[in-house]
Amino acid sequence: MPPAERRGPRLLILPAADRCVGWTLRAANGRQLGSGVRTYRSEDELAEAVRELIIERAVLRCTVAQSDGRLWVWTAHLPVRSTRPGAGEAVPVARSARGYLRRDQCQAGVEAFLTGLQWIGQELRRGGGRRPW
Repeated sequence: MPPAERRGPRLLILPAADRCVGWTLRAANGRQLGSGVRTYRSEDELAEAVRELIIERAVLRCTVAQSDGRLWVWTAHLPVRSTRPGAGEAVPVARSARGYLRRDQCQAGVEAFLTGLQWIGQELRRGGGRRPW
């Protein structure tokens, strides 16, 4: 199927403060699945971070917790790449795009985000590594 006919999640680049960029992952219907935690100085830096996230998605640790507003939110963490003792904790890389009323809805949001990452990874492989945004 040609790329124009494929319907699936899309990674969107968002402008941020100080000429930086961030990202958000949206479902085919436009609903936000998750957003990046940090911003990047360039699209190339962002692309590298997204590639790492997609490649390392099997080791993502997703936590679910209630926010101050009593809504359920999730955060995805990548492990620190260091053998140095006391190197620190896992690094947050993505978070829910919104709060959920129930824990099970939040967990379903995590699953939708991970499925979206998988889709983006498949698109990268199909496109020979071209950016899917």
